[in-house]
Amino acid sequence: MQKRDVPYLVLGFLITAVACRSSPENDLSTLEQEWLETSTPINAANGQAAATDAPAPADEPPLPSPPLAAGDWLTLGSPRAGLSLVVPADWVNLSDQGSAPAMGNRLGIELILAADSERTGRSLLVGKAFTDGAYISGLTVAAPAGVADPAAALVELLATAAPSAVRLTTVAPLQSANGVEGLAVDVADGPVGLTISDANELRTRVVLFMPPAAREAAQTWIILLLSATTERWDQYTDLFDHVLQSVEVYDVASGETAQAGHVVVRGELTGERDEVRAHLERGVHDVWTFSSMGNRYVSLRLRPDEPHLDLTLTLLGPDRQTVARIENGYEGMMESTADLWLPQSGVYIVEISDFAQAAGRYSLALQLSGQPAHSEGGTLAFGQALQTQLPANAQHNWVFSAAARQHVSIVVEPETQTFDAILELYDPDGTQLLVLDEGFSGDPELISGYELPVAGEYAIVVRSFSPQGGPYTVSLDEGDRPIENFYDAGDLVYGNVRQESLQRQEAQAWFIQGKAGDHVLIRVAPLDGNLDLTLWLLDDRVERIAAVDEFTAGEPETIELTLSADGQYIALVRDFNSRPGAYEIMLGAAPVATPENAGTLSYGDTVMSTLRPGTTAAWTFNAEAGDVIDIDVDATSPDSDIVLQLQGPDGLTIQEVDQNSAGGDEVIRALVVPVAGSWHIVLREYFGDMAGYRLELSRTQ
Repeated sequence: MQKRDVPYLVLGFLITAVACRSSPENDLSTLEQEWLETSTPINAANGQAAATDAPAPADEPPLPSPPLAAGDWLTLGSPRAGLSLVVPADWVNLSDQGSAPAMGNRLGIELILAADSERTGRSLLVGKAFTDGAYISGLTVAAPAGVADPAAALVELLATAAPSAVRLTTVAPLQSANGVEGLAVDVADGPVGLTISDANELRTRVVLFMPPAAREAAQTWIILLLSATTERWDQYTDLFDHVLQSVEVYDVASGETAQAGHVVVRGELTGERDEVRAHLERGVHDVWTFSSMGNRYVSLRLRPDEPHLDLTLTLLGPDRQTVARIENGYEGMMESTADLWLPQSGVYIVEISDFAQAAGRYSLALQLSGQPAHSEGGTLAFGQALQTQLPANAQHNWVFSAAARQHVSIVVEPETQTFDAILELYDPDGTQLLVLDEGFSGDPELISGYELPVAGEYAIVVRSFSPQGGPYTVSLDEGDRPIENFYDAGDLVYGNVRQESLQRQEAQAWFIQGKAGDHVLIRVAPLDGNLDLTLWLLDDRVERIAAVDEFTAGEPETIELTLSADGQYIALVRDFNSRPGAYEIMLGAAPVATPENAGTLSYGDTVMSTLRPGTTAAWTFNAEAGDVIDIDVDATSPDSDIVLQLQGPDGLTIQEVDQNSAGGDEVIRALVVPVAGSWHIVLREYFGDMAGYRLELSRTQ
């Protein structure tokens, strides 16, 4: 077997990571007086709303009234979470399928989420619209500041989270089963507060509850969303009424567990500078919120107060999209970001978790400012990883104090492939000790185990090779955590189970020949209970495409994914603490749906066909380099969600289109064919269901 130069290629990687129907006159963005008028009350006894202009379907009989037998219902939530209710036992409980990012809703923090089917649930979680189904969601909401009237506050909340919502009823009062006052209104929009790729024909009953303590403090309210497709609304009315009869609402106390024990809602960060301390429970994510008026800069510092914690900080914007995810350090290392620009106004979420789901205390500091607070750099501490942005035509100076003969490791890792960082180190007298520009754009620069000559204040200078700046992470650690040698462990083929032994401070490389579309499963299991294995998968350019270290010592680690290209892959195995020990590695190929040969096409052809459940179809056509082509795929059933792929003669996918939800069309427009040969149009149904479709291929020039 040919020897590979693994140490040169992967040293940098190993050092840097351990870590719809909008009506202008009814738009919610305008506060109308009639919203504030009270119509016939809605209550837990009758569940009836004011008259609505939504048409009722006449061709489908309503669902029978929900049975009241205890075994037919599933209780979600708890008094500790602030909300409890029942849903049908055959519904899918999504409350425990994710943390705050997966359950993000612009209205607030998700406590409960349940759907009438697996398909509806999957659509909600991946941001797809759905044409047939229902869901129920319960959230904690920060009450708008300065709004004394709850009805006006409800309007303001909806105007922010669902500006295209169309009012169907006026605001009406109601009570929960345990006597907490609330308000309800029906709107047309889909789904309220969630990020969905296209509009839905949904109807939603939005219910706002105001627990007594929250009403007095004007801090935290509860919002309940009961939503169904418009055509099915009347079929779900009785069921939603029964759910409302079961709702119990409680004061939401800071630090209480929500989301079936996965999330703790800690509270709100306020002021220009704020530092809080809390205890992270095992396997739980902590959630903090803060408000920004837009066009502000935020700096966050997350410090573990116990050395075994390996913390991750995730920042979510008002649209519940991830703004930043900071996870750069080792155990005991501080995670931070400086001068992160926040253009949006609204409520932001800071989520804290531990890489190994461990418990322990931590400190979180927040600083909001109108101007960058670290435009020229600042102070860096040992055990700190800092994520920041280098402006154009600028440099950052990060200073730290150290003793004579102290060993340091410094890593500067660009966050984009276009940023070519230069790393310099200066001694207390201003003399340049090192300058590094060894990598290409996007590559990290690192100093490992460097011995400092004298005591004093040193400076780390970060600048760019070009005038453009860019985002990067700089980390400072005392001593180093070297991988002293790399061992070529050999080749792995599908079905192999091999045993090997790690030496101290060693990483072992296993080489895999893979093809695009191979669905591989790589599992490493320690044979020594003291080993805490880390498994990486690198592609043929030695770029990391997957990494796992989810469990503690003695537990196996697994990577499972579909390879995107033909070539040689490297599985890297090492111990998190560089300890020696024996382990077992297994390489398997999980079965995937092999595309069926559906036939051949010529330019101008249109075909009608059907995908059988769980299958993938491949249509073949010949193309010349420079051809400009259009591909149109129309779903012939409103329930079908077609995914379109275009594969080149080498079998690699050059474009995948899934822009629309069920019943929508998928298109590729004006694609210039790069190489001549036999091309493939590959079609599948997103949910694996049967799907009829119409496919058209044309050349525009």
